Amino acid sequence: MATALDIDTGSLGFPRMGPNRELKFALEKFWRGAIDEAQLASVAEKVETQNWTAQLDRGIDRVAVGMFSLYDHVLDWTLYLGTEPQRFQKISNDLERFFAMARGVDGIPALDMTKWFDSNYHYEVPELNVHTTPKANFAKYIATVKRAQAVVGTAKAVPVILGPLTYLSLAKYDQTTTLAQVLTKILPLYADLLGQLAGLGIHEVQIHEPSLVGAHAHALLPHLATVYGTKDAAGALTHDAVALHLVTYFEAIDEDVYKWFLESKIAALSLDFTRGDNLSLLEKYGFPSGKRLGAGVVDGRGIWKVSPSLIPTLESIVTVVSKNSNAALTIQPSSSLQHVPYTTKAEVNFEKDLSALYGVLSFAYEKLDEVALIAKAVKSGASLTTAFAAAAAAWATYYKENPAKAAVQSRVAGVTEADLKRPSDFATRRPLQMTTCPLLPTTTIGSFPQTPQIRALRSQLKSGKITQAYYEAQIDAQIAYNIGIQDALGLDILVHGEPERTDMVEFFAEKLNGFAFSQNGWVQSYGSRCVRPPVIYADLERPYDMTIREFKVAQGFSVNKPVKGMLTGPVTILNWSFPRLDISRKEQAYQLALCLRDEVAALEGAGCSIIQVDEPALREGMPLKPTKKDAYLRWAVDAFRLSTAVAANPTSIHTHMCYCEFNDCMPSIDEIDADVNSIENARSGDETIRAFKSIGYEKDLGPGVYDIHSPVVPPKQEIVDKLHSFLSLLPAKQLVVNPDCGLKTRRWPETIAALKNMVEAAADVRATL
Repeated sequence: MATALDIDTGSLGFPRMGPNRELKFALEKFWRGAIDEAQLASVAEKVETQNWTAQLDRGIDRVAVGMFSLYDHVLDWTLYLGTEPQRFQKISNDLERFFAMARGVDGIPALDMTKWFDSNYHYEVPELNVHTTPKANFAKYIATVKRAQAVVGTAKAVPVILGPLTYLSLAKYDQTTTLAQVLTKILPLYADLLGQLAGLGIHEVQIHEPSLVGAHAHALLPHLATVYGTKDAAGALTHDAVALHLVTYFEAIDEDVYKWFLESKIAALSLDFTRGDNLSLLEKYGFPSGKRLGAGVVDGRGIWKVSPSLIPTLESIVTVVSKNSNAALTIQPSSSLQHVPYTTKAEVNFEKDLSALYGVLSFAYEKLDEVALIAKAVKSGASLTTAFAAAAAAWATYYKENPAKAAVQSRVAGVTEADLKRPSDFATRRPLQMTTCPLLPTTTIGSFPQTPQIRALRSQLKSGKITQAYYEAQIDAQIAYNIGIQDALGLDILVHGEPERTDMVEFFAEKLNGFAFSQNGWVQSYGSRCVRPPVIYADLERPYDMTIREFKVAQGFSVNKPVKGMLTGPVTILNWSFPRLDISRKEQAYQLALCLRDEVAALEGAGCSIIQVDEPALREGMPLKPTKKDAYLRWAVDAFRLSTAVAANPTSIHTHMCYCEFNDCMPSIDEIDADVNSIENARSGDETIRAFKSIGYEKDLGPGVYDIHSPVVPPKQEIVDKLHSFLSLLPAKQLVVNPDCGLKTRRWPETIAALKNMVEAAADVRATL
């Protein structure tokens, strides 16, 4: 496929934690006071420099710089733009103020946290109001760009700017403030930043505007001319010396936005060709002369190697872009690579035990190699079939060694509407449930602190230093401690605390056939929190009970109070894993649901009367395009119901959801038919409860009464006030009292203190009813 196109390579962002999670450990040491600010900065700069060098070494011509963060890149821009809420402005030190916004400090609650589009990455939500007075604070950002220039060279360093329209569309506002009002305030700061970058010799910047692909896109359309200009008029960010590269990802760009781009002064546009149908837009409208297309053809969010199925897309892209003179093409990942691990080279177990799977994996380093390979083939005119030959062979081996399982396929095909329905409706079954619990029953979400001793136990078991019997005895001792603490504090519904679980998804994946597990496949979720998403590589089966032993142990330590069975829902397991590409997400969700259905039945058989099936990722997986929303919610709701509908009427099915905006899917949350929904609320005021009330929600609700992502212990009166505010919206019989989320990441002293205040607050309020 010979071409005269100007072709090069680029990146849009990179993992942040370091190949061995160096930044994670440095952050946690800093928060404990074990290292100082200078030492933290040293570790961060070393990791960031290694990231730049890795991209340079792999032939990337346009290296994205400025997306690195100590916590969250959206929070970075709140700091850079000086748009911190008033409650933080008394904190003069930038780093202290930054972490206060992320984690909270005594008397100052943290910013709200929610999911970055449809990913499992969390960002800190900007809070904007009539008092917001932006003030430029770009010194750290400029220093980063200068360091990058020294490492990769000015010609290859491409600063990344979070676009003003995306930043503002991700924010929340008071009732008197609009996006347009704040936009006029921050645009001069962005323009000033471009001037500073021009002074450094920077000739191009990436402006990331992923909001131009989703539900907000059409509402943002009228602002494009103001910000970026039109064919005939400059915009606020138009700069004679700095080319603007508008970057979108995660879906197809809005059609009207693309039409605006065709005649705008924007020099380059990045499109995601791995999600959505940007190719149709490209073929329908063409690509203009004198501009550059950033072709996101290597999946920045998945871990699979490119396959020959990409060849027709590549050929079509090259054909369209080649039609106009002076058009150029950059081969690149579809998004930032922060959503994937660093390298498959660290996965020696995969290479040894699952060689067919290992052959089709591609992490950040390997994706850069794929970018370089594709660009070289397209640029030289070499046969793409030849270029993809090694990948084709690897995929052929993978499919040969992992055929479909007839029993699993048959069971999924046999699912009927009757399998999705509880024996009776909520009004009939609710009087039969939780009959020993008082009004405003207190409980927790599931996990308790994971101490170094617990983590050491798991490590010793894996290395063969202790026996399974010894390990289980120690876990049982921890369960006994967890139950004793809860009983002493006076909680009404207990949990075993999950000491045997490394992660709420990984634990179940390890019990199911069809999952594989990396050794070092860490991905940032938020702050220093990293997860290792399991890999679904074959049809899924449950060969044995997953949670029954620990439930029986825990219930045996509690004579008079119920212990919840704790499961992770099918949609969350799917969304927090790396799914297969060869079958639909719906089919994978149904396979998971059938495994969980069998576990729900087994828990009931063991005497469990309250079973919690967590679905924090149900909203997160919703497509960005409104036209695709209903189909997703239909199968996601049905997967949850398939998991739980086997439960008898006296069994109370709970769920937990957190850190998403739920307003656009409230009817579906009601439709999952859980008896109790414990939902994140502490950082959101009463907005979540009001949303439930607005749809006439009649099932029980457990709005979080305090934020577990902050180390701050909530005062009892603060919880009392929250409960009274809840009771102004919902009757007491409908409320359950619990924290926002699981307590795994907290320490025991603050956990006990916070739960003590929560239980006492519930008792005080209960006494007034």
